Amino acid sequence: MTPSAPAISVIVVFHNAETTIERTLRSLAGQTFDDVEYIFVNDGSTDRSVELLEDFVALHPEFTGRHTLISEPLRRGVAHGSALGYAQAAGEYVMRCDADDYLEPDALELMYKATEGGLADCVAAPYFHDTGRKTRTVGYGGHYPQSLNDMPVDTLNFSLWNKLLRRRMLDDNGIEVYDGVDCWEDLGVVARFMALRPVMRFVDRPLYHYMVVKGGASLSRSNRDRLLEDHLMMALLLEQWFEQQGLHDEYDEFLTRLKFCSKVKLLRGRDKDVRRWKDTFPEVNGRIMGIRHVAWWWKLMFGLVAVLPARFTQWIADRCEVFYAREHADAVQARPHDSHPNIPRGNA
Repeated sequence: MTPSAPAISVIVVFHNAETTIERTLRSLAGQTFDDVEYIFVNDGSTDRSVELLEDFVALHPEFTGRHTLISEPLRRGVAHGSALGYAQAAGEYVMRCDADDYLEPDALELMYKATEGGLADCVAAPYFHDTGRKTRTVGYGGHYPQSLNDMPVDTLNFSLWNKLLRRRMLDDNGIEVYDGVDCWEDLGVVARFMALRPVMRFVDRPLYHYMVVKGGASLSRSNRDRLLEDHLMMALLLEQWFEQQGLHDEYDEFLTRLKFCSKVKLLRGRDKDVRRWKDTFPEVNGRIMGIRHVAWWWKLMFGLVAVLPARFTQWIADRCEVFYAREHADAVQARPHDSHPNIPRGNA
């Protein structure tokens, strides 16, 4: 890091965030740690988001000389915006912040202190799951993952907004956001970063407020199809990367879990497709009962679908109003642009 480079680069990608961006900006302006640069990426907003941002920055000297605004004339997606932000970042560590979320005032200070003077490559923290009416903490419970194979495919482990990542490790290993894959775009970065066996540190206190909208889990078929296709594409891209790096065998457990999770939506909703589910990553079907971090009843259910005739299971599925009794709590009210897995899991 050069003497003029900041300790942390915070990247905020936004699209039509005029109702929430000021709350995000207030939390950034109020940080107790000031060795930070803020990179704002406007992803083709058509509302007053940019105007509100510029007005706020002009009135708050905390941002003077410490912020950059990148504007795309047309919407390109959160993955493209993130890629632009990372390319601009100069900090020792990088972190994402969504424009509808906010940070605790001492979040950046505590996370940077946890690097122990730059010894850590990654710092992760719990977060607040906030509906506006009810707030709960999502954390590690003292069970910190020791490797990529230990990490459940969930919001806590694979989000970029509750982590500091050493920028040099991303740059030196060519780890960039997969442009065009907007769902699980953060998983694509974190998974490759964790495969490099970074030095990890954890903060026990939740520092990030992840805001959700009541009823946001109700997806149209087109949105569900988009999420599904992005999940399948990410699983394919990561499998290719791990093979290219000679890491496929070492992280076979993670890749199996990822491929299983990526095709879950094929058996979700009223238009379930059992045959396509069976034919998508078929190598996973015989290994379902051995997948960790998925509750046994879900493994049993999917395991039966895998071995029973497709015509029979499709007949049953078509007559079910709801295939899932419940889903992972982090995904129940997911925002439309989120990359979170929307999969069930237990403590097994």
